Amino acid sequence: MSEYQYYEFRTTDRTLTAAEISELRQLSSRAEITSTSFINSYSYGDFRGNPDRLMERYFDLFVYVANWGTQHLMVRLPVRGIDIPTLEAYAGGGFSWWVKDEFAILSFQHSDDGGGEWEQGERWMPDLAPIRDELLNGDLRPLYLGWLAGVEGGIDCDVAPDEVEPPVPSGLSRLTVAQSGLVEFLRIDADLLKVAAERSEENADTAPTQEQLALWLKSRSAVERDLWLFDLLGDSGPATRSEVLLQFRQSLRKNSSAAVHESTPRRTCEELQSAAEESRQCALQQSAENAAKLRNTQLDELARNIDSAWREVQQTLEAKKPALYDLATKTLKDLRDLAERDGQMEPFQDRLRELVRRHKTKTAFIGKLQQTGLKW
Repeated sequence: MSEYQYYEFRTTDRTLTAAEISELRQLSSRAEITSTSFINSYSYGDFRGNPDRLMERYFDLFVYVANWGTQHLMVRLPVRGIDIPTLEAYAGGGFSWWVKDEFAILSFQHSDDGGGEWEQGERWMPDLAPIRDELLNGDLRPLYLGWLAGVEGGIDCDVAPDEVEPPVPSGLSRLTVAQSGLVEFLRIDADLLKVAAERSEENADTAPTQEQLALWLKSRSAVERDLWLFDLLGDSGPATRSEVLLQFRQSLRKNSSAAVHESTPRRTCEELQSAAEESRQCALQQSAENAAKLRNTQLDELARNIDSAWREVQQTLEAKKPALYDLATKTLKDLRDLAERDGQMEPFQDRLRELVRRHKTKTAFIGKLQQTGLKW
């Protein structure tokens, strides 16, 4: 199987200059380059550029997909609008970050030891791009999901069994569409996420309302508001916006739905894994019980029509329609299961032997009986 690698970079706060596009073209003659994006895929060979450096210099978002199981998302944010201690709290597992000049670059990564399924990378950027705005609005769930991606292990992003989870943000039980996409992208186990969400507060409306912002802005000095307005109208507008929102969140942290609840006991990686496995086994047991109940209901219905079922099998065989032999064999298996359940195997075996004796020349039918394990 050939290799497949997909690279997509995107800007959100600005457009690339002609000089920057020319610089990027030097990295690939076949890449699709626009004023806001750089896209390339490889079946053989590798990209000559360094994604980390490109994020530091040009782009706000990066998605990488390889068919051997590596998935990588990077998000660049204005450092003025980021609470650095918060990033430090969530570092580990599948999440890491660093600062370059006026930007913080956040990295979310997962790699499977056994490789991944072949899939096209184009779908991921539209699904994951909203994560950037959610982070700028103070939503901490993507950071926790990034850490959680390393709990199950993998390449270069697993966490030690005794490592304690970072603060559990609110809203893990009702993720946004983009965050659900991140769960899929990082291949986070559903049972692991369910267990993690058990200690998460419900409320997760992290974006401030216009009314909340208006009241808060009135509490700031006129000089401060004028400085913000001046910056918002200039080249640093996106960074200023994120800085203002950060100050707003910090001023309301005690009441903010994005706040982390430090009183919630933290669990170790091993505890999360054990709880997820227990949840998985409970779900399997419940599924098996439901399947058994459904099977009993089906057999109860068959028990009310045993003679009719035998007649239908007989008529099918007498009609000499091999296309219906599968249906006849299935009915016989159901009759066998009913006989086992109700302790009536001897009468069943007598009727089956008589049926086989009558139709022993129908080799196609006899062959299907043998394949199903029915004995006579």
